[in-house]
Amino acid sequence: MADYVAIKGARGGIRVVIDDACTWADALGDLHKQMQQGASLMQGMRISLDLGARQLESADMDALRSMLHGYNIETVDVHAESTDMRQIARAVGFTARPRGINASKEPMIADTPRPILIRNLRSGQVYKHLHGDLTLLGDVNAGAELIVSGSAVIFGRVRGIVHAGAMGDRSAIICAIELAATQIRIADVRARAPEDDTHRTPEIACIEDGQIIVQTWEEYRR
Repeated sequence: MADYVAIKGARGGIRVVIDDACTWADALGDLHKQMQQGASLMQGMRISLDLGARQLESADMDALRSMLHGYNIETVDVHAESTDMRQIARAVGFTARPRGINASKEPMIADTPRPILIRNLRSGQVYKHLHGDLTLLGDVNAGAELIVSGSAVIFGRVRGIVHAGAMGDRSAIICAIELAATQIRIADVRARAPEDDTHRTPEIACIEDGQIIVQTWEEYRR
């Protein structure tokens, strides 16, 4: 399937740009596929949806609202050139704006494009990074969760959950000084870190033959 939808990190949430030249069925199908791949990254986020010059019926917009609701996405700003299109969007419960006008400046998550984060993630905290790879200088403690659209390199201990390649990138890796996670996930593949983690040496998790394997740094470089 061709890519009809572009999903990018943006200040305040996620920006979704839909090709306004393809059929709505193709656009909705591609959006559904990408939402499935990045469900954990997008859940609860503010979505800025750029429809361009596309014209939709109320039923089409309602189908979009129902699909997003299924992913626990309630906050949606629709950007469209057409006044009629914006009125239809408002009728189904979306906020609608002309293209080029930004939504709220208040970020919904503590995420920046910077590739380095210096902090410890405590129990109950979830940090989502939408801008590719992330280097964390700190620990992911038990009960905390780190979700990254690219690879995650952690200079610290991992006792919680780490999800790399959250938008479906199976080439992403997870690297940590001490990897004893509750769960690790790369794209749509899940695994637990080895329970016997007595060697305390940097480890890397990656996908091979459709499953996650964990290797020491020395093994990974061979």
